[in-house]
Amino acid sequence: MNWQSSKLFSTDAIIGELKSLFSQIEGIIFKYYKFACMTVSELSKQLLEAYEVSNLNKISLTLINLFSTKQYSVLQKIAEMLDDYIHVQISDAGKGFSKFMMLYHPDRASFHISEINRLTEQNNFDALLEYSHILKLERIEEIASSISSYEDIDYSPVYDWDFETEGFSVIYDTPPVKEVRTKTSTKPVGYTFYDAIKLREYGHTDIEYPSIYLEDIEEFELSGSDINDLDGVQFCIHATSIDVSDNRISDLSPLAGLPNLEELNLSDNQIGYIDVLSNLTGLRTLFISNNFIEDIAPLFELEKLEYIDLSGNSISPGEIEKLADTGVTVTFDK
Repeated sequence: MNWQSSKLFSTDAIIGELKSLFSQIEGIIFKYYKFACMTVSELSKQLLEAYEVSNLNKISLTLINLFSTKQYSVLQKIAEMLDDYIHVQISDAGKGFSKFMMLYHPDRASFHISEINRLTEQNNFDALLEYSHILKLERIEEIASSISSYEDIDYSPVYDWDFETEGFSVIYDTPPVKEVRTKTSTKPVGYTFYDAIKLREYGHTDIEYPSIYLEDIEEFELSGSDINDLDGVQFCIHATSIDVSDNRISDLSPLAGLPNLEELNLSDNQIGYIDVLSNLTGLRTLFISNNFIEDIAPLFELEKLEYIDLSGNSISPGEIEKLADTGVTVTFDK
């Protein structure tokens, strides 16, 4: 702060600056002096305990509670406590939450523990220190409740505690993967958009993955992921780019509520009707080649559309010309 840049400072402004300064000093003290007398093994022991699944569950539940009840300012204040380690910015709309949440997701416990053990074996104290931000959240419930804007809201209808596994589970509205039932077997037929993300992220679909994680991601690349159902994409409300080309998609209805979408790749699917695309008012680039499209009337409602690839569809040349006359660059080759 430049104390000579202005002659007058309000009391609130000065107090705000002092609080910020003290917070920075507190962060430096915590990071560098709290552990100054510790050995590598002592720090490692604390971190291994902190990254146990039960503790990550506790942290995750508190963060999810705050996010789901739209207490974004409280989340931001908690994030600011960790600024000396990581920088996470939670917007007024909650954007940035998924990055924050993935730091403490219980499913990453084994990864963190493996890394801590590896660094311990290398006697790498400084690298271990970078994991110590979790120790600032030891009393996260107390921290959250001490922030003036915190509201203690019961969120149990959506998140339940599983006493057998000592972890939280999520009650989804999302239907499971469609199955074909035969006399001898039950075999999945492709994946939903939701499950394709879990498969890409974790290598399997049998995992809890709250839909709120999808709300913050801007780009999705799921080409060739054996998707036959876009269920789950409706949660991607901040997405600007989605690539689901080379799949087996036919129904586009889950895309209807994504006004921020600017680029969409639907090429090489099984799409016949595109009425829902008229809702994507922010769309600028659309790849939808090699499908079964005949009627492109909905595309005339997309005022921001700049480029479209319609190759490999059964569309009359006259309709292609009309679309091109609106100023859209069209690629078309039957």
